Amino acid sequence: MFKTYSHAESGSADVFREAGAHRWKFVELEMHHPWFYIELVRDYGDEIVGSMLMVPTVPILQQMLLELNERSWLGQAHLMSPGHLRGEEGWLMERLVEVSIVEDETGTMEDYVYKVEGGASYGVSRLEDHNGLKVTEVIFSAERDLRV
Repeated sequence: MFKTYSHAESGSADVFREAGAHRWKFVELEMHHPWFYIELVRDYGDEIVGSMLMVPTVPILQQMLLELNERSWLGQAHLMSPGHLRGEEGWLMERLVEVSIVEDETGTMEDYVYKVEGGASYGVSRLEDHNGLKVTEVIFSAERDLRV
């Protein structure tokens, strides 16, 4: 999850005030796990506005997908992955293609697998080969869930 601090809360001009909305100069990510950078597009009737959301977990992404409708949709999605997920150094942003729940051939291990543009896939358990895993549920699919 992202952590916020009261001293990082930013005031804004009245034109930007929304009931229940707060603005922050920065947020902190305490754990080095993958998260999503998602464009949420809203159709207000007289204008269409996109904003970027930082979504910390797969269950929250899954809940967001359930709440979309004809007046709100996802325009783009990226995976923000820490280096250890890819066996490298540093963070990387890549276009997200799919997020799935998978299990191994014995059904004893369950994991999320993140597929990104270019064909790479990552799993939290760092299995080298994701092809032998059985997909039990596709949580997010760019083809299915993104609208232009």
